Amino acid sequence: MSARIYVVEDHPVMREATVSLLERQPTLSVVGAAETAEDALAFLETDRVDLVLVDTRLPGIDGIEFVRRVTERWPTVKCLMLSGHGGQSYIDRALDAGARGYLTKGTAEEIPTAIERVLEGGIYDGTADD
Repeated sequence: MSARIYVVEDHPVMREATVSLLERQPTLSVVGAAETAEDALAFLETDRVDLVLVDTRLPGIDGIEFVRRVTERWPTVKCLMLSGHGGQSYIDRALDAGARGYLTKGTAEEIPTAIERVLEGGIYDGTADD
């Protein structure tokens, strides 16, 4: 059975590219995408997902606050951050909010590996050796 993935990314080109990359993975099923955290929260109220891939910077509710809310409301949903910021302070804030992993946007080829690790119960911060 495919893992159900939801993408939250405000930039249309990045969102479409991420969805396209994920749709090529045989073990993943993209069940939706949104440009705002508010739209994603509304989706999660009615639909089950296994993992949300979320940008840190979003209009309105930012990605880190979104992760905090998802983790509190749906503790079985795993969140993986995708950000243009690679600083340790961003990573620490994301993990403290409940994210199970953190990737920078320049590492698209790592997304499937990171999703797999997070779905298996691990933490992915892009620094672990495989």
